[in-house]
Amino acid sequence: MANDGGLRKVFQSADLVYNQLLILDQHKLHDNSNLIAAGDKRKPSRSLSEVSSSSIIKSPKINLSQHSSASLRRAVTPLIQSMEQLDAAALLSLNPNQDGNGAVLDPKKGSSVPPIHDRIVPYHRFHRAENTVRYLHAREVADKYTVGIFIFPPGASIPLHDHPSMVVISRVLYGELKVKSYSVVSSVHDDDVVEEMKEETSGTKCDSSPSRIRSSINRIKDFVSRAVLSSHHDHHAATQHKLQVQVNKSPLGVQFSSDGNGESSAIISAPNVTALYPDEGNCHSFVAGPYGAAVLDVLLPPYAEDEHRDCTFYEAVENEHGYCLTPIDQPSDFDCLSGEYGRFNSCDQY
Repeated sequence: MANDGGLRKVFQSADLVYNQLLILDQHKLHDNSNLIAAGDKRKPSRSLSEVSSSSIIKSPKINLSQHSSASLRRAVTPLIQSMEQLDAAALLSLNPNQDGNGAVLDPKKGSSVPPIHDRIVPYHRFHRAENTVRYLHAREVADKYTVGIFIFPPGASIPLHDHPSMVVISRVLYGELKVKSYSVVSSVHDDDVVEEMKEETSGTKCDSSPSRIRSSINRIKDFVSRAVLSSHHDHHAATQHKLQVQVNKSPLGVQFSSDGNGESSAIISAPNVTALYPDEGNCHSFVAGPYGAAVLDVLLPPYAEDEHRDCTFYEAVENEHGYCLTPIDQPSDFDCLSGEYGRFNSCDQY
C-alpha cells in the first residue's frame, strides 16, 4: 500500500472529532431544554437519553456557534494532532532536499521541496485571473466534513472570507503565507440605516452572501471554478450584513514579525497547523510567499447554504472599534481551479 503520509489517520480523526462535536451539541441542547423545563413546574426535566431518543437523533445537525472556542478546541485536539503528524513529502510524493532550494518543508531539519503548482492537471496558464489558486479534493463526508488541499503559486492569495458556524483546521504542507485573521464581534449595518433595520434584523446573523459556495462539494466546486452568481445576487450584496471584527492576535501556529518600517506581519509556515472557530479567527485571508504554498484544510461541517453556512468575501475597513468587514462580490482577479495531482482526483468527479 502506497504511503499516504498519514492522510487516512486524518480522515479517521475527522470522523472521531465530528462525533465528539455532535455529542457536545447534544449536551448543549439538553442543557437548554433543562433551562426551559425549569421555568415550567408542570414539566419535569428530561434525561439526556430521552432528549437523544427524540429530536437529537432525528436531526443530527450541529450548531457550533453556540459553543465556546475553548470547548471546541478541546474537541478537535485529536484532529490537530493527526494533522501535525502528517508526512507532507510522502503525501505529495516529493523528495526533500537540504540545499535550501524550494519551499520550506521543515525548518528544523533544514528541508525544502519543489513547489507543485505547475504540476497540477489540467494545466492552466493562469490567464483567466491574475491570482489563481488550485484545489485538490481529498474527501467529502456529506454534512460532516470536507478535506482538500489548496495549492498556491508564488505570491498567490485567497481573499478575505468567512466560515460561519464552522471549525477549520489547516496544516501548511510546504511554503509560507502571510495571514490576516479576524474574530467576529457582531453583525452591523450602515449607521444611517441601523435604527431603521434594528427590529427587522434583531437576533439574526449574516445568513446570506453575495458570493456563495453551494452545499457540500458543490460549494467547493463553485469556489474552485469562480462561480459568481447572477446579477440579481450581485445587486443584493449591498443589503447584506457587515461584520464588526477585531484582529485575532494569537492564532495557533502563526508567528509575528516586524519589518524595518515597524509594520507587523503574521506568518504561518510549514509544518505548522492553525485553526479557526465560530467566534475566533473566523474571517481570514492568505498570501503565499516567494515559493508558493500548499495547505491541507479540514472544514467541520462543510459549507451548506441551506444550513446558513455560506461563504462571503469581504473588504476590511479600520474603525474606532477595530475593523468593519463589508461584503463584496468575489474579486475579479481571484480564481480557484480544481485539478488532479498524484493520489488526488478533481472534485469535478464527485
